[in-house]
Amino acid sequence: MRLRSSLVVFAALTWNASATAQETAAATAPTVIVGEATSGDTTVILVEQKLKEPKWGRELNGHFFLPSHIIDDPFSYTAFGIFFGLGSGNALGPTLQREPPFIDPTQQKWYGYTGLGLGMMLNVRILEYLSVRAGLITTAYLGTGNGAALTVGTSARITGDVGVKGSLPVGENFRFAATFDGSYGPVYALLLANGIAGIVNQCRLDPPNCRFDVSQGFQSDNTVTWTAGLSGAWAPAPYLGVTGNAQFIAPTKTGTNSIATNGATFAAMVDFDAMPLVQWLPLGASVAYQLTTGIGGNKVPTANEAGFGFYYTGRRDLALGLEIDWKWSTLETQQVSTATLAWINFRYYWN
Repeated sequence: MRLRSSLVVFAALTWNASATAQETAAATAPTVIVGEATSGDTTVILVEQKLKEPKWGRELNGHFFLPSHIIDDPFSYTAFGIFFGLGSGNALGPTLQREPPFIDPTQQKWYGYTGLGLGMMLNVRILEYLSVRAGLITTAYLGTGNGAALTVGTSARITGDVGVKGSLPVGENFRFAATFDGSYGPVYALLLANGIAGIVNQCRLDPPNCRFDVSQGFQSDNTVTWTAGLSGAWAPAPYLGVTGNAQFIAPTKTGTNSIATNGATFAAMVDFDAMPLVQWLPLGASVAYQLTTGIGGNKVPTANEAGFGFYYTGRRDLALGLEIDWKWSTLETQQVSTATLAWINFRYYWN
């Protein structure tokens, strides 16, 4: 009886990835028989071993989650981002009468203003599910239109932030994370109407001590804020993702015109990616909402923000899009306001 000998030849496909990722993927990769040839007593079996493609940090169940400055995601990754915003709004201020020049603090009307924002962020994954981050954002607004420069004024805020994020995967469809951040930011606000109204009131109540004090129209404050949060993400399908988070805001120093006081933030987002359904359409869309509310006596003013975004999804290492936001809140000078803002968001990921 003749003994037939067999020779098995393995051909592995490789790509430009780290050696560690390749070894890990090869350990669990399936093998597929792609052909067989027999010559005499020798049988050659051609086997192809396909390496599993490593997951990206923002990927869950085949879905790549879109970024938004409204909500914090629970993923651990290395990424650099830049965002720029520009918009306009209306703020409620005291009535300004031109003839004779007079500011009536008892009567209010809406005034227009223009706002802008510019920021950057860096997130670095130091362990598989642990990352650190740092960010810097500058926001400013200027009253525009008749009397708005006096009644709405001008304000600028510069905020630096550092934090840490611990992420935990649960199955293929869920991801949760806990975050802790510290931020510091000076606020400068110039509101001439407040200063003029203060002078008028002082002169009316105490004429002998009536004097002009420039500082009454200028406000400045430095605030250190600690924020702890929980976030989660769910991907029921490769084309759909749901994100939610909750944060507690606690300051160590605050002032009358600072929004960094005791409060909580709740946010949710749903994002859709058309590419898993239609490969020739690299387009994603997102809808996000955030509510900020006060806790205790020294609390933040209530703020609502809703956003709708469009993103290019043709590259896994890139997120580029435009987000339109509608915001109902208060300005740094505690004036009730509404605003519409357009944000250009750019983020590049290294897995």
